[in-house]
Parts: sequence; C-alpha cells; structure tokens
Amino acid sequence: MPQIVTKTYFQKANELYIPLSVTAPVSNASMQSPSNVSYLDNLCIKLEKSILLNALGLTAYNELQTALADINNPLNAKWKSLVQGENYDGKVWEGLSNDYSLIAYRIYEEFVTDTNDRLSAIGTTQVNPQNASLVIPNYKIANANNNFIQKYQGGYLEYPFIYNDGNFIDWFGNQENVEVSLYQYLLDKKNDFSSINLEKFRVYDIKNFFGI
Repeated sequence: MPQIVTKTYFQKANELYIPLSVTAPVSNASMQSPSNVSYLDNLCIKLEKSILLNALGLTAYNELQTALADINNPLNAKWKSLVQGENYDGKVWEGLSNDYSLIAYRIYEEFVTDTNDRLSAIGTTQVNPQNASLVIPNYKIANANNNFIQKYQGGYLEYPFIYNDGNFIDWFGNQENVEVSLYQYLLDKKNDFSSINLEKFRVYDIKNFFGI
C-alpha cells in the first residue's frame, strides 16, 4: 500500500521530531528499543488510512491509492495536486505530503499521547526516569492536535450557519484564510473530486492543554 507519510517525517529538525523514530543502540535497553520504531511505522499506516477514509470516503481513497503508484502521470494531475499542494484562486493548499503535513501532526499527537503511558503487568503507568524531571507533554499534544484540526477541517462551528430557510447548513463558516484546510480545498475543487461526498466528511474533536 503506497504511503504519503512515513517515520522519516519525524526524523527532521523541526517540531515534529521524535527521538524514538530512529533505532539506535543504547546502553540501557529499556530507554530505546526497535519496538518504538515498529510502533511508529504501524501508526503511520493506521492513521494515514483512517484520516483519508474519513475525509475522502472509500471510493476516492481507492482512487488515490491507485494514483500514488504513478503520481506524475498527467491523468493523475488532480491527485498530484492533492498530495503535493498547489496555489489556486489566490489560495494556497500545502498538500498532504508537506513536511508539516496534517497527517504527520495527527501521528505525532497519537505517538506522544500513547508513549507517555506505558503498559505494565500491574496496569497503565507513566514513565519516571531516574535523575530527571518528568514533564507531561500536554502542551505538545494540544499543539499537534490544533495544527491537525486547522489543516484538516479548519474552523468547525459549534452552531452552524443556516441559509435559504434551512436548505443549506454550513458547519464550517466562510473560510477567508489564504492557506486552506483539506476540507476547504475539497470544497473548492468539488468538480474535480466528484466521487467525494463532503456531507460525510468526518470532523475531529479539539483537544485542549488539559487533554480534554
């Protein structure tokens, strides 16, 4: 299955960097193990598929998977723009494969959340390193979640705008940003992506600093 985001996204010198994304020999095996890398690999596969299915639906997801195998084919131009980004009508869509991809932020959020807790024989415990202060990474999780939300669905409204006597319900409001979310891009390009039903576009909940 072709992938857009892999563990290499988390090995760069930016805010998405994850030290555990690289297998390296250490003196204390409990601090680092290949299982961390394997877990991240599997998380990339799982969450990328989930995000794309929730946004595109099964039919368009399968079309994208086929296009990824030959993305430079002129027949796949719309999928190439979806993946690599484009400028259009005074707007910027950064693409799914951008270094700061919405998919990467979601993976980072889940990885940091999950690895903050460790399963043991007596239940779920938090890691408590010797000779160091344990800092709960809630701000990192909340920041990653906020970036994912903005890039994926933009401003989701608690109460929608209702137009034409209830014939049109807008949960997202008017998107005036130059840099658009995935939802806004698909809405603007709905004629190109006719197999996508945006009424079934799944939105995600916002997570705050306190993890709720």
